[in-house]
Formats: sequence, C-alpha cells, structure tokens
Amino acid sequence: MKHSIHYKQCLLILCLLVFSKGVFAQVDTKDWVYEYSNGKKYAVHIAQPGNTLWGIHTTYNVPVDDIVAANPGIEKGVKEGYRYLIPLGGADMKVVSGTIVREHIVEKGETAFSIAKKYNCSVDDLLKYNPGIDKGLKVGQVLKVIIAPTNENIPPKQADKPTVSTPAVTFTDTVLVYEVKPSETLYTISKRFMVPVNDLQKFNNLKSTNIKAGDIIRVPLKKENVKPVPVREVQPKEEIRKVDQDLIFKSKSKYNIAVLLPFGLNDKSANTALKNLATEFYMGVELAADSLEKLGFDATIKVIDIPLDSIGIMKILNTAEMKGMDLIFGPLVPQSADIVGRWCGQQKIRMVCPSACNSSLLKNNPYIYASVTTDMTQQEILAKYTIDKYKTAQIILINPGNSKDQELFDAYRKRFIELSKKNGNVKLIEAKLSDFTTFIRKSGESVVVFPSRDKGSVLSFINALHKAVGKSSNADVTVFGLKEWGGFDDIAGYYKTRYKITWASSSDLNYSLPETQTLLRLYRSKYRADMNKAGAHGFDVVYYFTKTLLMKEDVSNEVINAFDLKSVETGGGYENQSCFILKHEDYELIRVGVFYE
Repeated sequence: MKHSIHYKQCLLILCLLVFSKGVFAQVDTKDWVYEYSNGKKYAVHIAQPGNTLWGIHTTYNVPVDDIVAANPGIEKGVKEGYRYLIPLGGADMKVVSGTIVREHIVEKGETAFSIAKKYNCSVDDLLKYNPGIDKGLKVGQVLKVIIAPTNENIPPKQADKPTVSTPAVTFTDTVLVYEVKPSETLYTISKRFMVPVNDLQKFNNLKSTNIKAGDIIRVPLKKENVKPVPVREVQPKEEIRKVDQDLIFKSKSKYNIAVLLPFGLNDKSANTALKNLATEFYMGVELAADSLEKLGFDATIKVIDIPLDSIGIMKILNTAEMKGMDLIFGPLVPQSADIVGRWCGQQKIRMVCPSACNSSLLKNNPYIYASVTTDMTQQEILAKYTIDKYKTAQIILINPGNSKDQELFDAYRKRFIELSKKNGNVKLIEAKLSDFTTFIRKSGESVVVFPSRDKGSVLSFINALHKAVGKSSNADVTVFGLKEWGGFDDIAGYYKTRYKITWASSSDLNYSLPETQTLLRLYRSKYRADMNKAGAHGFDVVYYFTKTLLMKEDVSNEVINAFDLKSVETGGGYENQSCFILKHEDYELIRVGVFYE
C-alpha cells in the first residue's frame, strides 16, 4: 500500500491509496447461478476478459464438446460480457423449464424471511424447494433459491433452428511469455488466464508465489483448433449485459475513487466534532482499502479535504481530475452532499452518501446512493414489525404534539394503516401524552409507540407510564421509541428493561458478532486503538459500495450496517430500505434482527 501527501492551495489530498485488482473474479460454486431447462441443469457463466474455452472447460470440469453444443459459436472465441450455459447433467429438482436458481449458504442470524427478502422471492418457494427448513435453519446449510430472471443471470434466448453439426474442437499446447506488470500478483495472473496458481509455479519452477514487476512468466495455454464443417449456423449477435438501461457503467481494469471528508485542516474555526468524525471515518476507509487490495482490486483512492462553503466545493469539483472519477464517497454534511450530488448528476458520476442526506437529492438523480435509512423509513419498518409481532396486543400511538416530530408520527401511522388492512384490520389507538395511560391494558400485552426526539417530552412520558403501571404485575408493556433515546442518560436502565424499550436504527455495532470481532482486530493492529461506530461505518460504506458497484460482487455481511438499496422512484436515486430493530433486555440493548421495508 502506497501513501503520499500532496498540498495545494485549495485542495489537500490527504493520501493516495493504490492497490491492485485481478481482472477476474474467482469462480466459486457458492456464487454460481443455475438455469434449469428441458430436464437439465446448467451453470450460467458470464465471461470475463481473458476467459477461454479451455479455461471454462477446466474450471467447470465439463467436456468441451458439451460446452460447444450448448453454446454454438463459442468455439470462435469467448467474448467478454457474454453469457454462456455450462451443462452440468440432469436436473436435481423439479421446476419449470427456464427457472433460475441460486444456491445460498445460510449465515448466522438469517431467517427464511430475510433470505426471501434478500433475493426477492417468496418464503413459500423456499419451503417448497428446501424441505425441513420450516423447523429452523442451520449456519452453513445450503438453500436453493428461485430468483427472478434478469439480463445478468439469463443468456439471450435463441430461436429454435434445425440441428446442425457441432464443430470439432481440439487443443494444442502453447506458451504465452508474459511480463509482470506493476501491482500484479501470481494470483491475479492466474485468474486472468484461468490457469491455477500451482500450475504457474510448477511451470516456472517458482518456490513461492512472490513475483515483482518486470519478471517474465511463462503461461501454459491451450489453443483452440476448430475443424471446419460444411454447414454451420450463423448465430445472432448477443448484446453485452447492461447494469441498467439508463446507467451503463463498463468494467475497467483500474478505477478512480474520491472520498470527500471535512477535515478542516485549513480552517482554524472548523467544528472539532466534525473533524474527529471525518478522521474516524477515514480510518475505516483505510481498512476497506486494505481488504479490497487483498481481493486484487485495482484503484486509486484520493481522500480530499472538502470545505463547507459552496464556492470552495465547486472549485474542487470543477477539475479534470474530479471529472474522471468513477465513484465518489461523501461529503458527510447534508448541505455539502446536495452540492456534490447535483454536480455528480450532471457529470454522470455515481456518488454514495455515507451519512443522512436530504431526500430531495434523490429525485430525478439516478447517480445517488443513500447508504443511511431515513428516519421516516425506519418508522415505516417499525410499523411493519409491530403488526408482524404484536398484532394481538393493545397498540397505542401517541401524537408527540410538535411539528418537529410530526413527520415521524405520520410515517408510522400511514404505514400501519396500510398494512393493517392486509392483516385483518389490526387496531391502532391514537392518543395524546395526557391520556395514553387510560388505554393501557391492566392485564395483558400493550405496545406504546411514542415517536419523539424531545428529551423533556420523553422523560414526562416515562414518568407517566411508570406511575400508571409500574406497580402492576399483570400489565405487560413494551415501549417503541427512537434511537435518539439512547443518548438520554436520564432514562434509567431499570425503565429501559422494565418496559423493553425498543427502537429502529440504521446501524448497530455489535461486538459479539464474528465480523465485528474480525474488523476490530484489524483496527487495533493498524491503529493501536479501539474501533468506534464512525470507523466501522467508514469500512462498511467503502467496502460494500466499491464491491457491489465496481467489482459487481455481492457482500454477504456488513459490520455495522445492513444495506438493501432500492430506487425511490422511476429515474431517481437509491435509498437503503433496511434497518435494525434493537430492544432492551436484561439491562442490555440487543439486536432483534434486520428488517426491510
């Protein structure tokens, strides 16, 4: 990892991170997508640069003749971005011809519902094609998931045509003499030419995998020799897969990424808390860069000290360097994000907002990705959770009575009423802070929802609640509040546990989870300090969006977040539509789970 510091009058580049990426993703059976057609099972292979027919044959261990028979024209050469069907034998499940199936490995904390939500399929299909999971899931269990057809997982359909003879393909040995380029590794070269690392080591008499720029490597390849046939079918030209009809971002061998953070290094009056937040976030960015480097990703990341004034921001943006960026992260301040976001829309550069941003920024701007779930969406998810979990309870929604919190009250109420109609008309009692206690059941379960950020109102609410039911052993009350309550030290731990105070949150730093512990060890090793939320968030945001948007690979687990990006409207940007439900239990705040809108 290389670091350098450059100073300019209006632009301070804090560091230059350079790390390498192999051009090709490793073929891993857990990432395979399958198509079932006419009683047979096929793996769907999307060709990467450097892929060959021989490489596909050795990767999937499928005879060349079978591959050619299923993909007429492939013997002429494998084309980048095209989709090929690799025959794997007879179908191992009864499904309609043309069904697309993905295998999913169950991870800790996942449920049938969350997996169905992740792949946009039905729970009924999961139960149907995975007998026995209704009794519970096991970590490591492999599930078959029916997924919706897309341009990325289905090869173009070909019209039925008369049977033609299959070209005969043979192979002769050939050796490519290759000069190692800067930042390349034996692993990235092996992925490029689809030759195992061990074979490269043996062929070059290498005792280790260590190589350097300028080294000459001999790469054993197989050259396809196609025997001409009298008659052959002319295949229609296939379209290269597209990310989106309107947003087409081609894969590159190397990317340029900018991270805009308000360090305020040239501003003596800069907000100290904001400067600390930017620094902590940056520390997570560095860890993400380290992890992406190990995956072989090749990019130049420039971390830039972004000012808070619009003139200073535009001076940085209107440079050739910024206009050449493939992805921009930041800024952390909503007002600054508005300026950068509008500029990104004009330049057609994708931008990730790492903190809460104004919803208006996403309107008619498909280049914006809001990583933080809005407070309104969190209330909508909480309403959905209430109906799913507490439909038999007495549910009381208290109007906060102030304009600042009215939108939260309205979001919860509207979503609850919409879902109630689909779930047997679950009753919702609307009350005021002055009379809500009259609706609490003296015996049985009650849920009291109070969406208020006002500390004084919240403390008055807690006191009124405890005065009404604190001495009752029969009243079972659960309180739904807001994540801001976590900062109200005046709410005693006893009350939090007694009333199982629950709220929705876009993030949750849980040190007991293995992914958190792994990142914490890396953080301590690199910085000799303990990781906080800002650092974990910086890692999550840069790692997740770089891998999904640029590397086009899935991320199975985030550390502090749960990302589920969806377009807010036609032609608009993307907003995270998931959050955590957190609940107080035995004087601890525990994670109930991840829930989606």
